[in-house]
Parts: sequence; structure tokens; C-alpha cells
Amino acid sequence: MQDTGKRLRKCRIERGLTRMEAAEMLHVTPDYLGRIETGIQPVTYRMIERMEKSEGWNSDYILHGIYMDNPFWQMYNQCPADRKKVFIRNLLCLFDSMLQFGYKEERAVVHYHRMILEIVNGMELEVPDNVRTGYTLTEIRRIQDKNKPDMAQILGMSIRSYCALENGLVKPDVKVLQIMYMMYGFNIRYFLTRNPLECEAVSNIYRSFDEPLRDFIMRRIRDDYDEIIIMKGWTYGRDI
Repeated sequence: MQDTGKRLRKCRIERGLTRMEAAEMLHVTPDYLGRIETGIQPVTYRMIERMEKSEGWNSDYILHGIYMDNPFWQMYNQCPADRKKVFIRNLLCLFDSMLQFGYKEERAVVHYHRMILEIVNGMELEVPDNVRTGYTLTEIRRIQDKNKPDMAQILGMSIRSYCALENGLVKPDVKVLQIMYMMYGFNIRYFLTRNPLECEAVSNIYRSFDEPLRDFIMRRIRDDYDEIIIMKGWTYGRDI
């Protein structure tokens, strides 16, 4: 908790905000923010949600101490809006192919395959904001092949409380999000956005490949991306 507060303070200072200005932005009092920064009070999920609505905050760094370094972000950001999901789906399917082709740990291949399948399927659904976190918990539970009592035990809560989380009836606390990241690599940005490029677990798949495979993936994805042509308002391209 103390480390989280220190990282929050660092982000605030890097943004050039006074404690009073940051407190107003996060809808808390300056005294309360001061207690968070000194580790007396925990960061709340509501505060994280407010950070994500304002530019310049890095909630994954604040909660988990990680910086996102996904090499595909630039291409994704330049991709036409109606092709963004296709771009991500192609990327994940290519990861899956490379797992089968070049990754030797069979148990990891099966686990990653299940992860990619669940994430790709989830992309096709329009998940309402109020149940997004709950759906993501369900998704992770399926990837890990666990039932609800198992997940409740992992998170240190009752089955009833966990079911309320999955059903979107309550918001998770930060402790839940930190456990899900430490155990499974699913970080806060993915919970909030449902964008696989924000997911540290997906980035870990890419990092698991050796350099020749990473180079091949980059070439293949760039070739596919370069075939997307915008002409007179229409987007043309091919899928892998």
C-alpha cells in the first residue's frame, strides 16, 4: 500500500499537479490524498476510474509498478476505427500460430491458447460498462479452468461476494485487482478498457518468443497492416 502511494505521488509530481489540484481531479480531499500518498489509506477503484478519464495518469504503474511497452500500439492507433478489432484479432491469431510453431512448453501452449481464444471471443461482445469488470473476472476464471468457489478462495472472499463481483453488482477493491495481476497477469487497464493490447498477460505471450519469432511477427503484422488502404471513405484489407 505504501509503494502504491509513493507511485501515485510520483505520477502527480510528474504531471506538475499540486496535491490540492490532484485531489480536486480525483474527487477527494487534499488530506485524504495525503494519507494515500503516505500509505495510510489505500487507493480506491473509484479513484482509478477517475484517473482513466483524465490524461497523464498511469494506473498500471500506480497499482502494479509496470509500464506498458506493447510494440504494436503505433500501428493500432493509426488503424482506421472499423479495422481496429480486426487488427487485434489478427495479431492474437498470429500469436497462437507462433505458439504452436515455436514454443516448446506444451502446458504453456495450451494455457496461452485458451487465453487467446477467450479474449478473441470476448472482443465480439459489447460488454456494458457496469459489468465489464465482472465479465473480465469470468473470462479469467475460464482461462484458468477454475470454478467460482476456487476464485473466491483465491481472492479471500465469500462465494456470495465473488458472485456479486462477476455479476457486476459491486465494484472490486484494489486488493482484488492486485491479486489478479500478481497471479495471472491481468492488469487494471485491461479490466477498464477490454483492449487486449492493454493486457500485460498478452504482452507476456509476445515476450515469451525468442527474437527471430518476434521479428517474424512484427514483419507479418506490418505486411498485413500495410495492405489496409483507405480510399474514398472505404477501408479495404485482408485478414490473416
